[in-house]
Amino acid sequence: MDLQTVISRLENADAPSRGLDALIAEVIGWRRREEVATDRTTGEKRVRTLWLVPAGDDFGRVPLYTSNLQDAFELAHTIRPNHDGGCSWVGSKGTATVEDGKYVKAATPAMALCVAALRSLEDTDLRLTDRSF
Repeated sequence: MDLQTVISRLENADAPSRGLDALIAEVIGWRRREEVATDRTTGEKRVRTLWLVPAGDDFGRVPLYTSNLQDAFELAHTIRPNHDGGCSWVGSKGTATVEDGKYVKAATPAMALCVAALRSLEDTDLRLTDRSF
């Protein structure tokens, strides 16, 4: 999925979700691997999704970008390590900015910070695959 589509989904979402976290992870370089596993008790086959971190072949857990403000901050800081940013909220709605970008709105402060961080990539020639997320 491309960067613009992920940003649009984040902006239009009503609430955080692991599905949105997965979209963010994929767009910044996490890789998905699916394995078929057999339940020892029932014999039922299930598909299990494993995630490989962007900087190698190690398995990892995709951060809770959309529901955890610390994970959203770390995403923004990784994308723009030497730039300022911020987020605020009124009720449960959030706004955020990263670098000199426009303020963006989303359902939660964490989601707004994710949108602002990803939007900051739109205006640059940075290649996501060259980054160590």
